[in-house]
Amino acid sequence: MLYLKLLGRTLLYLLVTCAVVVIALVIKFISILLGDALVYQIPLIGDALLSLEIMELLNIIVFGILGMGFGVATILLPRYFASRVSGLTLAVLVPLIFSTGTIFRYYNWVQLFSAEENISYNQAELITNSFLRQSTPQQEGFIGYYIYTAKSPSLPVREKEMIELEELERTSKARFARITRLSPELVGYLYAGRGWVIRFFYFIISVFSTVVNFKIGKLQVKRS
Repeated sequence: MLYLKLLGRTLLYLLVTCAVVVIALVIKFISILLGDALVYQIPLIGDALLSLEIMELLNIIVFGILGMGFGVATILLPRYFASRVSGLTLAVLVPLIFSTGTIFRYYNWVQLFSAEENISYNQAELITNSFLRQSTPQQEGFIGYYIYTAKSPSLPVREKEMIELEELERTSKARFARITRLSPELVGYLYAGRGWVIRFFYFIISVFSTVVNFKIGKLQVKRS
């Protein structure tokens, strides 16, 4: 009887936590769609907001829900290992969910490229992969996209834009190098470093939001 009760509570824990993960992912995907369709299309400031990946601030909500849900769900497991199980699960889920935004946007970009060029998805994938290999250290697919967007948030949706973007990037870097009197190599590192710093900042926010809300969720359960 005790084992059946434990099994039932474990299954309920899995059901609750899976529901929490789905809700967090839905909110994350909605924020991406809203950002691409509305926020990043605002005249004059849209590009600046995109370079800051400003919609990633909503990770506070996404990971707050995730942490709170897992914190509350700990009551369903035996007290002596509930926090440990939830903590380890969150340690795996947080970087995975954090990365889903980039994965989603990568496939959305290839799909958009396919529609703009009026070609098949497979052809669009070949062309975009070729572009990514030339623009990154020989990386393609999601990895190439992830590396490329760290240094340049603007993405070409037509073949001619690929050439224009490369020239625009070279001109921008050269202008910045002249103004700051820095070497082109150092300017390249600064451009790339900006994106990684922003991503690290948002990841830290995500982890912090998860941990804080996980503890709040556990406290709410104890008080009730």
